Amino acid sequence: MEQEKSLKDEIRELKEIVEYTKKDTKREKKFKLPFKAKLNKSQLSKGYVTIAVINDNKSLDFIREPIIDGTIKLEDTFHAVEEFDIFSYKGKPFIFQPKSKLNPYNPLSGTHETYGQKYVMSRMEADKITGKKKMGLGISIGVLIIIGIIAYALFAG
Repeated sequence: MEQEKSLKDEIRELKEIVEYTKKDTKREKKFKLPFKAKLNKSQLSKGYVTIAVINDNKSLDFIREPIIDGTIKLEDTFHAVEEFDIFSYKGKPFIFQPKSKLNPYNPLSGTHETYGQKYVMSRMEADKITGKKKMGLGISIGVLIIIGIIAYALFAG
């Protein structure tokens, strides 16, 4: 007769399963805007925007500054802002501003770039779904001949 597992044994097994699945699954963390760059309703009404400052060493700083007469001030420099350079992040205005440039960075403007085309195409080729491969006529005839020889050897001998 089989022994039934006690409740303690079952709970231990369930805990092991849960721990095992926790180790395997990695959750992606969502991007959270730093607190010093978040905007509230009163700041929105005063013309503030969140700015991602791209420094010369490729680091990012997130700050909030008001737009005054179409310009923003970043520490010691002034930068011009147009309406088409302002993006929206969760319903709030957002600007990508390189520290060394006069105008904000707008990834939507400019010409199309094709220098990465070969990398994109090779990735698409590697990821494409291939259909089921059919056996060639010669291979299928060869398999039939081998099956025939084996069947003859078994039944004739």
